Amino acid sequence: MSQSPWTAHHIQQCEQRIGQTMLRDEHSLVSFSRDFGGLAHSKPAAVFSPPTTLALQQLIAYADENCLPVTVRAKGLSQSGQSLPVAGGLTLHMDRFDAVHEQEDGLIWVDANASWSALLAATLRESRVPYITPYNVNLSIAGLISVGGVGAASFKHGIAASHVTALEVVTADGKIQRVDAASSLFHACLGGQGQFGVITKAAIQLRPFGRQVRTFSLAYTDREQWLKDLAVFKRHADFIEAFCSPSLQGTKLTAKGRRPFAEWLFSLQVSFEYDDKAPELADFGSDVKPWRVSHRQDEAMDSYLFRHEARLQAMKASGQWELQHPWYECLVAQDVVMSELDDLLRSLPLHFATMVHLVPISGKQPTGFFMGPGQAEFFSVMILNPGVPPALVPGCLEVIWEMDERFLAKGGKRYLSGFLGSDLPLDYWAAHFGPDYTNWSKLKRRYDPKGIFCSTLCNHNMTEGRSAS
Repeated sequence: MSQSPWTAHHIQQCEQRIGQTMLRDEHSLVSFSRDFGGLAHSKPAAVFSPPTTLALQQLIAYADENCLPVTVRAKGLSQSGQSLPVAGGLTLHMDRFDAVHEQEDGLIWVDANASWSALLAATLRESRVPYITPYNVNLSIAGLISVGGVGAASFKHGIAASHVTALEVVTADGKIQRVDAASSLFHACLGGQGQFGVITKAAIQLRPFGRQVRTFSLAYTDREQWLKDLAVFKRHADFIEAFCSPSLQGTKLTAKGRRPFAEWLFSLQVSFEYDDKAPELADFGSDVKPWRVSHRQDEAMDSYLFRHEARLQAMKASGQWELQHPWYECLVAQDVVMSELDDLLRSLPLHFATMVHLVPISGKQPTGFFMGPGQAEFFSVMILNPGVPPALVPGCLEVIWEMDERFLAKGGKRYLSGFLGSDLPLDYWAAHFGPDYTNWSKLKRRYDPKGIFCSTLCNHNMTEGRSAS
């Protein structure tokens, strides 16, 4: 069924029905017309911030009755328009759904727009943490589980969405449902990009933890030794961050002119929880052979989980936060990553790839519509630069397309919070979901038959094989 744009009449009629006003002033509409990536822009017809679940239900029911498009937005930290409306669409801003609720039986209920930092503030007091904490703890709960959720413990615990036990969801008919793993709606919403309903609350599993965390920062010049040591630490560590960092060596002539070039170091930050006796590197055997132990650090768990905050604050203080962010995130089989890595690093322009993160992930718990490369263990290849000035953006996008050609043809799957592009091919979503594409389409027709839940990235046409741009 085709959608209709929100007209002034629709907005006024909806406001009268629910007894709430929407934002329609130009300043507000412009401020909601971009996401963190800054590469996609779409101005909403109006913005509604529901103060209660009832108001949310009434808004959704009205939209469904009139076939009006709605885009769910939490903190707007996507990069490819995932939280931006289609033309004539309404932005549903979930900013008031930010409460952290009760803890019970090893889990905690939290509102959709509560941040992971707010969740941690409540659970750390009770000596519990979630199995997966994202690098940026300012992300919203529902935003993260709607794409999957990757963190430094993903090599052993998978993705954050795998540790959700129940959801509260408002469906397209305006009804509210509390669902668990027995429901197809539950699975559709995990990794579902906000396309099947509006998550209002989620129950997140918690675990106990050691009071202290010891981190070893290890540098390698030998890629094979780096991989061998990574395999050892995956059996013993609690958290792992793996990355490649460039050491600038000067400039060289290329087909595109003189360009900077670098030698690449391979690095690991491996962390271990403990209460009394801290681990030593020697505990893991003589086969562990880093080129250099760059640093060793002990800190409390609450300090460790917030370790990336300083970088994010520096981005904001320096103005990098307001730049464009063509971030690349792709889930790739380990053998493919290793076969492509040397050539990839040689090809990357340093203004784009200030660092290449390789996050090891366990795929033993397939969850919802989070699409991996179909192996038990794989990497998320991530380039998360602090920000790119406009003149350099076209070159960065060219690199993204080249990386997609490198990885997608070999079974890679894009992680759907990054920048995917503005003109996706007609068969993009069928290729992305593969055998699950039929089920995606079936569940979309079941839970959102009029296709009201959509965005500039994921619109209602994605289940019909047409362009998702």
